[in-house]
Amino acid sequence: MRYVVTALAKKDIRQIVRHISRVQNSPQNAVLVAERLRLQFRKLAETPGMGHARQELRDETARVIEVSGVLVIYDPTLKPLTILRVIHGSRDLGNVTPR
Repeated sequence: MRYVVTALAKKDIRQIVRHISRVQNSPQNAVLVAERLRLQFRKLAETPGMGHARQELRDETARVIEVSGVLVIYDPTLKPLTILRVIHGSRDLGNVTPR
């Protein structure tokens, strides 16, 4: 199965990985989180029903799943499955625009 990552989600991932590597001074953990995200993206493509709808996103098709403290927002109805955003788990989803 295939998936695509939006430009916005790619930017999110770069910022998260950069933060872990530089601010938290943990390049090894940054690599680990990036790899866990890639693995989860593949799993989502194989099993798009994973994750949960979240009302605060105000998007009926978007689903959310947590990976290493990071929330992956994706649309399982699109073909291929589309990763919309990747944000820190402490962020208020009501303030996030998934698309």
